[in-house]
Amino acid sequence: MSLPLRITSNMMSSQLLTDVRNANREIAKTSSQVTSGAKMQSAADDPTGAYKALRLRTTLADTNASRDGVAAAQGWATQSESALSSITDLAQTAHELIVQAGNGTLQASDRQAIASQMNQLLEQMKASANTKFGDQYVFSGQASNTKPYTAGASDAYAGDNNAVVRTIGPGQSVQINQAGGNVFGGTPGDGKLFDTMRQTIAHLNSNTAADIQALQTTDLASINSNLDQVITARTSAGAVLQRANLADDRLQDISLNVTKQLSGVEDTDMPSAITALSTQKTAYQAALTAGANIIQKSLMDFLR
Repeated sequence: MSLPLRITSNMMSSQLLTDVRNANREIAKTSSQVTSGAKMQSAADDPTGAYKALRLRTTLADTNASRDGVAAAQGWATQSESALSSITDLAQTAHELIVQAGNGTLQASDRQAIASQMNQLLEQMKASANTKFGDQYVFSGQASNTKPYTAGASDAYAGDNNAVVRTIGPGQSVQINQAGGNVFGGTPGDGKLFDTMRQTIAHLNSNTAADIQALQTTDLASINSNLDQVITARTSAGAVLQRANLADDRLQDISLNVTKQLSGVEDTDMPSAITALSTQKTAYQAALTAGANIIQKSLMDFLR
């Protein structure tokens, strides 16, 4: 037969102290959540929540890194498209001058004047081909710290023809550049825009019957082909910009959703926390009041 458990004053006092300590600890924890705005003060407060927050922060960091790539693609493509637009206009002007120069009624001095205009157009084309995004030349390939063309008689291309690629999303990358060597050329006889301009200038200055024939045939055909190449490059730059803009919209949505989820895991629900704090303080006061009564009774029992 078991004897009934006798509750002693020491046992009640010990339990009282435990209850008061626990209540005080809960008040301190909730107060910290309210003042800091953070639901978790350490991973030990909520290991599952801490792990989820870590994964969300990793996703957010990856998303922000992709947005950096998108910003580069947008800026690079915008600068490229603008420069190619300018070069398109200049090449169209060159086309008109070549047509004009092929007129058999022109004098040698007329063609020399056109040659001077063509030379100015070529220098303007080279200036546009030296366009930069930030501190990088957009038409120099991966040698983006190198100026692709220099002013003057030499049209040599100083960059490379390698692709510049940026990540614009998870598992997604895009080539953001048009290498100048592929679009404008830079080697005598390569048949690209700058070579055509230089050959045309030579034919205009020479002004023989064969030169005039070349203006009417090969030079005109070449400038038309070159124009198509520049327009194709411009279209590609526009497509890169469009793709980058769509990627940016998608990444913004991901960033907003992840940030919202992270807030739900880490941030204090203020209305609930304030209500809980009020309840905890009430319980704490009740525990102190009950403790005072118990200590008073224990003291009276001792005096008797």
